[in-house]
Amino acid sequence: MGRRSKSDLFDLTERILELYTKQKLTIKEIEGQLQNEGYNISRESVRRSLKNSKEIAKELQKNIEEARVIMESVKNNPNTDIMEAAVTRIGGLFLKESMQIESLIIKDPFKFAQAAAQLAGAQAKLTATRMQYKDGFEEAKKAVVSALKNELAAHHPELFERLCAIVDEVKVA
Repeated sequence: MGRRSKSDLFDLTERILELYTKQKLTIKEIEGQLQNEGYNISRESVRRSLKNSKEIAKELQKNIEEARVIMESVKNNPNTDIMEAAVTRIGGLFLKESMQIESLIIKDPFKFAQAAAQLAGAQAKLTATRMQYKDGFEEAKKAVVSALKNELAAHHPELFERLCAIVDEVKVA
């Protein structure tokens, strides 16, 4: 692993962001403020910290927008395929973000683990729902064939055979 920046060593990243975004200080002013507080930090270190934070924020914003688009698609189309794809993608984003964390410092590890478990649970529920749907669909096809047999087999065998062939061709997407 490479050298850690002074802002990371002194745990100043959040403080630098606060001074820059909330107090609207310049990089030079932030350097002066932190040096007045007793930290030996350069203007360049402050600049790199802000640059890195902006890149992380940009990536996070991109991921949030992607998740928003996925959720909008699910809301407008309650198809299990789309929901499965959405849960899988969100799970991938979650995993990607958690793997990019150099030192896993989580304020509430229980909530982090709970979110991961909820994603896994959602995937399992979607899979179970899909299986129940397929089973129900096949049962419905059998019921249709049985009803057709009762109504048509004796008096209209050709029609019965054609309708059964059509029913057999219908597949779950």
